[in-house]
Amino acid sequence: MLANFKVNSNLTSKSPIQSDRDLIGPPDSISNLRPIIFAKSDRETELEKKYRETREATQEWNQRFWTKHNTNFSHERKQFKELLKKEGNNSVSADEMSVFYKQFLDKNWQSHLNYNIAWYKKNLHLLLLEFREWMMGNPVASPQGMAVGATLVKAFRPNF
Repeated sequence: MLANFKVNSNLTSKSPIQSDRDLIGPPDSISNLRPIIFAKSDRETELEKKYRETREATQEWNQRFWTKHNTNFSHERKQFKELLKKEGNNSVSADEMSVFYKQFLDKNWQSHLNYNIAWYKKNLHLLLLEFREWMMGNPVASPQGMAVGATLVKAFRPNF
């Protein structure tokens, strides 16, 4: 865990550190995602580097999406509440807010669909990179290994 990690919406400046563990910070106040500083081995292969950099890029992409999404959500929710107050409704009920939530989801369904499709593609790409490294005999991820890769290696690697 990162003890003195400043949480903000810009994770692009976080560089990998020489460590045997990924470091995970507290949730970002806007995106609600936990920032990760990925471990970097001094013996990192080109494929491991590509895998780590792809993980970093995926994290940054997630951070951008959820920061924008949650900022829009908060702004629109505030506008909705202000509109109800102008109409003389000083306390907004859960039923009234459900109208907003439904409208927001309906308005953003395409964005959510596009996000999910891209998210699945990015995760598949990460799995393929890890599989390539596994096929070469070197499980990747961070030096402690990913659960999927470690399981595959233990279960399927032939003992020659």
